[in-house]
Amino acid sequence: MKITRIERTVVCVPFLPGILPQPEFEESTAAYPQPLGERRHDVLRLHTDTGPVGIGMSPPYFGDRDDEPPDLIGKDPLSFEPRSLGGGGYAIALLDLIGKAIDWPLCRIFGGRLQERVLIDYWISRMSPEASAAAARRAAGNGFHGIKLKCKWEDNNVVDRVHAIHEAAPHLRIVLDPNERFHNLENALHLARQLESFDVLFEDPFPKEDLEQHRRFRQETSVPIAPHLQNPRQVIEAVHLQAADGINIGPSDWTFLDMARIAETGGIPVWNASNVDLGVFDAFRLHASAATPNCTLGSDLCGNFVHEHSLLAQPLVVDGYAAVPEGPGLGVELDEDAVARYALLTQIWP
Repeated sequence: MKITRIERTVVCVPFLPGILPQPEFEESTAAYPQPLGERRHDVLRLHTDTGPVGIGMSPPYFGDRDDEPPDLIGKDPLSFEPRSLGGGGYAIALLDLIGKAIDWPLCRIFGGRLQERVLIDYWISRMSPEASAAAARRAAGNGFHGIKLKCKWEDNNVVDRVHAIHEAAPHLRIVLDPNERFHNLENALHLARQLESFDVLFEDPFPKEDLEQHRRFRQETSVPIAPHLQNPRQVIEAVHLQAADGINIGPSDWTFLDMARIAETGGIPVWNASNVDLGVFDAFRLHASAATPNCTLGSDLCGNFVHEHSLLAQPLVVDGYAAVPEGPGLGVELDEDAVARYALLTQIWP
């Protein structure tokens, strides 16, 4: 098997109503200089001389990008060591091809299918209590078991949103994710003590340079806390300090597996983060999650219920769970009509 052609299709898939921030909650940051709905993804295809096509996807980005692809023409996918391939773009497409070449699902390459399905949470951004309640009703109606909401201290409505969601859908577990913008331990405890009777979890409530503050939070409230961590050293520290009830793991590739296994030594469950991506990236993360026995908290693989389309022929998430595909590689197929519908540009090499 040799790679003969590389294809890149730039897409922009709109979000569904009721997901993104309401106008009064919109903001611009260094990471998100434009509205979230304007982000683009690259759908990547690696064509081969024997027929199989590897599919991959870039992380989301804003604006135009015209990067040259890596030097893959004429290469045999099996000449690549899977462990050397990272977690995005062409690496996903190469891993998809490797799996197809050896007839293994990607989760087996990652170490084995240890879960048949992975719990997924509904996802919404910053909004009013009334809009949050409407989202909770949608989530419950679609079989979800948890909902994650973006928020921050300055919204002055976090407690009201939790009350509204609980009234609308009492069974939903609620994850509050301010991206560290409860700012400090004092503010986080002030909110937590008002919410201790609810099934709620705080993700990244304040900066995590000093995880001792997370340990203190655990000592002073019954509300669980889960930092969003990016490297194995942070997980080692969290385990050592007993500073986490759960961990949202940032990296989506082999590092995810490494970090989850460290957390498992401390009896800490994890979930798989995302950038609110589309289906191909979600499928990649799903296989890593399936190879991780302690990935039991609601993961953020939400492409097919926050966007108009996931670009997959079959949605991954049904009734709050993503079933792990059984086919080789990623085990998913693109909906070519949907890709064409949302395409902005297509490039082919050579």
